[in-house]
Amino acid sequence: MAHTVERLSPCRVGITATVDAEQTAAARERVTSAWVRRAVIDGFRPGKAPRSLVERRFAKEIAEELEEALLHVAWDEVRASAALRPAGPLQVQDARLEPDGGFRMSGQVEVYPEVVVGPLAGFVPPPFEVEPSAEEIEAQLAQLRERQVAWEPVSGEVAREGLLAEVEIFGEFPDGGGEPFHEERSLFQLGAGEVHPEIEAAVLGHAVGEEVRAERKLGEEAGPGREGKRIVYRLVIKGLRRKQLPELDDAFAASLGVENGLEGLRQQVRLRLRRGKLQQRYELWREAVVTHLLGGRSLELPPRLVEEETHREVVRFARSLAEVGVDVEKAELDWQRIEREAKGRVERRLRHELVLDAAAAALGVQVEDAEVDVHVAHEAKALGVPFAELRGNLVKSGGLGRMRAALRQEKVLRLAVPELEAEPGAAEGKE
Repeated sequence: MAHTVERLSPCRVGITATVDAEQTAAARERVTSAWVRRAVIDGFRPGKAPRSLVERRFAKEIAEELEEALLHVAWDEVRASAALRPAGPLQVQDARLEPDGGFRMSGQVEVYPEVVVGPLAGFVPPPFEVEPSAEEIEAQLAQLRERQVAWEPVSGEVAREGLLAEVEIFGEFPDGGGEPFHEERSLFQLGAGEVHPEIEAAVLGHAVGEEVRAERKLGEEAGPGREGKRIVYRLVIKGLRRKQLPELDDAFAASLGVENGLEGLRQQVRLRLRRGKLQQRYELWREAVVTHLLGGRSLELPPRLVEEETHREVVRFARSLAEVGVDVEKAELDWQRIEREAKGRVERRLRHELVLDAAAAALGVQVEDAEVDVHVAHEAKALGVPFAELRGNLVKSGGLGRMRAALRQEKVLRLAVPELEAEPGAAEGKE
């Protein structure tokens, strides 16, 4: 079999391949014989119809199956001999039987780019402080207090910023553009931007039991035909509450289930912040190693692969929202921003994997079976499943290969930065 491979761009190649007449005839015989064995034709027992009749009756199906078989023969040969790393399916542009009895095909396929990396020598990790500052610890403690806040009713006061207002809202559209609506109990903190500013301005300075009015115009987000229409609100102030933060003391720590009082809580907060900083440092250093290895060279990524991986990530995000009861059809989410951020993560991940894989190959980095098994055992213990069960599932899903690749990439990182040995970023081999 003869073939040619032409690189059309860093991530796309064009392929032309021919299967000779002898191979084509052998493939035709296999396909036709299979049809003869399984053909069901009136008047004949299954598999007993004359070959010539089967060939006439199922000529179209036999031709389609033969073409598919020959495409597989040609593609497998090209992929093996040209050492291609396909990043997507083969896009067949032409496939036909030749007058000499052979077969010819042409097509294109998206491939992973050829990655050129420089040496690790000379890499210096950027500085990053992992110990939390006193200010960061205090800020985290303040957030914990905010989560345990109580709202106490106030009387004899008027609405002001910082208070929580309970308001009954009646709304109507005097210019059209909507149906009247009623919200019996709307809660919002004044000054926090939780409601339209016109509503907040109307409530400020008024006491419980008072009724006030507000008006605003719909903006362009309302859509054609509604922009500029007025909404008139009638607002009944039903209650005001003041924020009451818990004291930062041993009792507060105990209410969170923390032993050793406030000092124990501070220690827990410090450790949690430090873990987060270790992860941030890991990600920073990983990016720095990849940038160093590239040495200023650009790296084009397979566009279709990026698009498909981005779509999968967005779908996973939507499913995670649905699992906690969020109606993704009605939720006001900026899907363009979500997709843009997902694409950035996908591109960063693919870039890291390709560069670190290339560096591992250049450095001769290998991962032994025993190393993979150690990681599988760790994962099995964490998941509470038998080692053999998890390993078997990983083999079936291809996860074991992904785990080996991830461990190989980690070895490259640790060659560059030995301090990463005990840091976050363990290899992920399952999905």
